[in-house]
Amino acid sequence: MSLTIENLTHEYCKGNRVLDNFSLLVGDGELVALVGPSGCGKTTLLHCIIGLIAPTSGKVHVEGADISSKKPHERGIGIMMQDQPLYEHLSVEQNIAFPLRARGQKTPDISRIIEQLDLPSIAGQKVSTCSGGERRRVAFGRAIVTKPNVLLLDEPFISLNEELRTAMRVSISQENVSTLLVTHNFEEASAFCDRVIELEDAC
Repeated sequence: MSLTIENLTHEYCKGNRVLDNFSLLVGDGELVALVGPSGCGKTTLLHCIIGLIAPTSGKVHVEGADISSKKPHERGIGIMMQDQPLYEHLSVEQNIAFPLRARGQKTPDISRIIEQLDLPSIAGQKVSTCSGGERRRVAFGRAIVTKPNVLLLDEPFISLNEELRTAMRVSISQENVSTLLVTHNFEEASAFCDRVIELEDAC
């Protein structure tokens, strides 16, 4: 499904405008990267799209439907944050399955995701014992487990070595869902994504 961002503006305080009438269309199944310097509003934009931050003005549409007034869990959007909060006392499998359990599925089957992310050997291990790369994969699993209509990824390749970065790129592509990806790595974004948008130029 397509994602449309229409004239989105956000001010953290009067005069401190982080986003200024930002508009963007992410087509159905398209993978678009956002690049730009720290502080230009990339993460703020993702948080506005999913509803964690209320923008000063502007609208967000998914497949033409205005979702701007909906709560985050009602928007059909999955998000992987840069500093993804995980439940340290729960296992890898329990963390990934948590969004489904929160929606009432008592015994969700997440075996496909566990296999896809190469996590079977640590599925029962507590997240508190996982490496940075393993935590990133768990966070990605959490983002896709509900089969979202739109996927938001904030620096998904942090803490991953080259082998795992390649595997993560494959996993993202396999989802075949409209995706907005934030990264500082312009070269990687150019090679991997359908389009690259420089946020400082687009605002």
